[in-house]
Amino acid sequence: MEKHGVVLYNLMKDFNRKVFFIHGGTATNDREEIRAITEKEKDAIIIASYGTFSTGINIRNLHNVVFASPSKSRIRVLQSIGRGLRKSDKDSVHTTLLDIGDDFSYKDKKNFTLSHFLERINIYNEEKFEYEIDRIRI
Repeated sequence: MEKHGVVLYNLMKDFNRKVFFIHGGTATNDREEIRAITEKEKDAIIIASYGTFSTGINIRNLHNVVFASPSKSRIRVLQSIGRGLRKSDKDSVHTTLLDIGDDFSYKDKKNFTLSHFLERINIYNEEKFEYEIDRIRI
């Protein structure tokens, strides 16, 4: 995560918003300070690894979550989604999840990222989440 997280952070920090990058090497005090800042902000962006944001963090002002790294762990996926479903003092609970899965299949062989994406789709179906799939050809 740290390698591509840095790339995402560098792209996103040019937006007219506060942007933060949290990874395993981010000190606990810094994580808490970022959490406190983002709860007060309207359009802050946090780029974080699954390991740092799937458990043990409570941000009540989180409206969008992006899965950009392959994982198929049911617990990790549901806990990460739960980050966006915390009740905010400011408005009603509405969270948008963008789940990115690359399809580099060749003949009957599915790539690693696609296999994990399909496992997450199974989780969404079992949990009866509403979703739509948009295919983007590159």
